[in-house]
Order: sequence, then structure tokens, then C-alpha cells
Amino acid sequence: MNTEYLKEQLDNIMSFSDTYKTSTVEDKYLHNELSKVVRVIKSKIWHEEHDERNKSRLKTKVIDGLEIVIPEFMNGFSEEFAFKLIEDDLYLIPANYKEDKDGSFHQHAFVYIKENENKHTRLTVSMLGKDEYGDRIFTEGEYFKKVESDFRYLSKSYGKNDRFPEKHRKQVETIINEYNKLDGVNAFNPIKGVDSYD
Repeated sequence: MNTEYLKEQLDNIMSFSDTYKTSTVEDKYLHNELSKVVRVIKSKIWHEEHDERNKSRLKTKVIDGLEIVIPEFMNGFSEEFAFKLIEDDLYLIPANYKEDKDGSFHQHAFVYIKENENKHTRLTVSMLGKDEYGDRIFTEGEYFKKVESDFRYLSKSYGKNDRFPEKHRKQVETIINEYNKLDGVNAFNPIKGVDSYD
């Protein structure tokens, strides 16, 4: 979106809004509605400028000999995670298995999935176990319009009971397989025999 064009339109709307006196009910209503539009446009301009700044700061990493652009929403994780490129998907997998004080574990892994030019997904798979509830996963999808965005436009928790969308089965299974490679993980497979859903 052209932010200069948005700014021009914002000026026009604000000028138009200022011509209304708020002495009548109709004028107050119109002024209030125009004020809402002004807030939406200002927010859009702010997000666009923020994304533009992020775009210039996007980082790259060499993974398996390839230079990969790291989406803004996959940045900022600690050294407890390792980037992996598996079948063209970018994963953040725990570098080491870690238990909580009570002997249970609760660790996360992430995968970036480009669904189309305007839909970029960060799928989070939370892996839990060694407690009274047994091995299980929770999944959540966060959706972004651009790789430089750090503002999600939608977040969806897929709930408990090892549920996830069928279209992400490959990524969920890959995360579980990679997690099982860590020292200390013992045959973690909560989705064996579990049907996913669309």
C-alpha cells in the first residue's frame, strides 16, 4: 500500500471532518464515524511504515549452504533453538531436551509456512509429557501478511487433544521426528493414531 497516498486521503478526511460542527445529532454521528476512519487509516499507515523499516532490517542465515531470509516473526528466539531447513520449510527446533523441576517437559517448536504471497504462517507445536496427562501436543497458527510483519492479523489455537489442521500434518510430523532426535527424548509420538482435522 502506498503510504503517501494514504496520508493524502487522511488529510482530506480530517479536513472534511473538521468542517462539521457537532451541535446536531446528525453532525455528531458523522464526525464520530469519520473519526473512526481516521484512526483506522492512521493505524494502517503506522503498520505499513513499521513493516517497511523491518523489511530493511530482515536478517539472513546460511542453512545447509543456502542463504535464507528469516521472517521477522521467526526472529528473536534464544540460542536454545536451532534453525533447520527441511523440505523447503524453515523450522526452529529446541537445541536440547529440557525437563521442568518436577521431571515433566514443556517445549515449543516452530515452522514457517508460506501459504501464498499474502499469507505467511508460523505454526507453533508445544510438546508436553512425563506427567499425569501423558505425551501430548498443542498447536497454534499465527498468520502474517508479509515476512517483514511482526503484527499477526489472526491467531488460532487448534485446541488440546493433539489436534491440528490436516494441511499441516507434514510439518507437525517433522517437528515430532526432529524432537525425537534430541538426547533424552524417548519415543515421543502423541499423534500416532490421532486424526487431524480441517
